[in-house]
Amino acid sequence: MSQTQYSGSSTAQQGYQSQSQQQDAGQLPQQYRQSLSGVAQAIEVCGWCADKCIEEANPNMVECIKLCEDVVEIGETLLAVAPRSSRFTSDLVQTFERAAQACAQECGQHAHSHCQECAAVLPQASQMARQLSGQSRGMSQQQGGQQTQQFAGGQTAQQFSQ
Repeated sequence: MSQTQYSGSSTAQQGYQSQSQQQDAGQLPQQYRQSLSGVAQAIEVCGWCADKCIEEANPNMVECIKLCEDVVEIGETLLAVAPRSSRFTSDLVQTFERAAQACAQECGQHAHSHCQECAAVLPQASQMARQLSGQSRGMSQQQGGQQTQQFAGGQTAQQFSQ
């Protein structure tokens, strides 16, 4: 990872940190936090790459920009949903992986340093995201197989994990 080109905390990283601070330290295992951090890193690098491509105003970079933005937006959704063990985490992980693979392939075709950096980071981020599917199921099962969701007005609905 390049240290000088996109240092600092991104919006995605800040969002992940605030979500993780809301969680009890005992609820999210360290490996799960590392997986979320890998997704946050991909969001940061792809956002940076898209910004650099936009600055260049090169019409040949449109697909690169779109794919980078897809990774950012899908990744942000994954960061929002995964910590609460949503039943849709696995679907989002698969979508994130497909977007990351397409983005890495596109960025890998460009000689720009930001594109090369993006192409290098995405495979590892994709692998880390894949771990979220299994970890999310494991966390749900650790909660006794039963989750209660509270709705407005105090009503609750029980969901049983399979």
